[in-house]
Amino acid sequence: MQALRSRRWAVSWPADGTKSRERQFAEEYARYHDVPYCVSVDHGSSALVVALEALDIGPGDEVVVPNLTWVAPVTAVLRVGALPVLADVDPRSGCLTPETAAAAMSERTKAIIVVHLACTVADLDGLCAMAEGAGVPLIEDAAQAHGAQWRGRKVGTFGRIGAFSFQVGKVLAGGEGGAVITSDPEIHLRAQLLRADSRRYADGPVPVAAMELRPDPLVMGTNYCMSELTAGVLLDRLPHLDDENAHRAKMADELSAGLAALDGVGVVPVPDAVDLRSVYEFGVRFEPDTFGGVPVERVAEAVSAELEMAVWAPSTPLHRSHMVRPETKRRFAAVWTESGRRRAVGRDYPGAERYRETTVLFYHRALLGDEHDMADIVAAVGKVLTRRRDLIG
Repeated sequence: MQALRSRRWAVSWPADGTKSRERQFAEEYARYHDVPYCVSVDHGSSALVVALEALDIGPGDEVVVPNLTWVAPVTAVLRVGALPVLADVDPRSGCLTPETAAAAMSERTKAIIVVHLACTVADLDGLCAMAEGAGVPLIEDAAQAHGAQWRGRKVGTFGRIGAFSFQVGKVLAGGEGGAVITSDPEIHLRAQLLRADSRRYADGPVPVAAMELRPDPLVMGTNYCMSELTAGVLLDRLPHLDDENAHRAKMADELSAGLAALDGVGVVPVPDAVDLRSVYEFGVRFEPDTFGGVPVERVAEAVSAELEMAVWAPSTPLHRSHMVRPETKRRFAAVWTESGRRRAVGRDYPGAERYRETTVLFYHRALLGDEHDMADIVAAVGKVLTRRRDLIG
């Protein structure tokens, strides 16, 4: 409400003598991750573009992207003029692995984007070691893992850059919004300029009626600035994140134990190195013939009907997704040639296909319930399991 009534709804407006809320949020979010730098942006997709451009990635370069995620990492790579090369994922977690990433690399690879998917964390020990050995920077897309921790350290801080989304469905939500975090001062400076039309925060106090951003010719930018209203919501919500994550993690353990008692049913695994968990989408896994071999969409539909709650199959792997169609835009013609397309998607992806065929998901808000609610979810899955012949019919 203070942001609304201030009439200063964007950082690109005369200041009232205080720091903008989007800058305040960036400082709080950096502090939360125990890193020195964060830059707020308008969307998670913009965060990925800023991350890539901060690393000076562009035409002629390749970026390894997991085949099982939202389309944003692929479109971000295309938007900077580089070629996204899709790598397969682990069939149980849906995450990129050191082996699948390495198999997709070439001498043109200039970065690897790892996505911590749904309710788990990718193998950061292995991926960091592999990327370092190859001399290639790792970008962590932690849009689905706010607050998760790997060996006592927040995810998003292991790669050269961490990218986040605060879209309405996320566990830390501002409607829309995003951020990049880093420990590299040069990347921080470039990120400021890239997201604010070649402007950065002025040094020293912010005088009344002055502009908080000042021009800097280091690098040409674009306007990806977060609104003050979004920043106000995020400043309000951030202090609640850890408590809500802790409750969701407790309910996830309760739910996992209940599902484990059902024949052929389990959950998406979480590595032992994860000592604080974040759940964006909870994943229920099952063996291929558990429900009589019916399509995963039918299983999700049946569980959803029992619970009167949305349950769905994972997104279609990106190599056959209708969202990945660079040929529909002339701006991508130089990179999305026939040879470029073959390089990007011209291989088999058994891990991604197996994950999609054997997993159903639902949103994190269900985990803000109690033990009785978790028992209801287990009962619903169990009921569908006992009546699987109805699914076949």
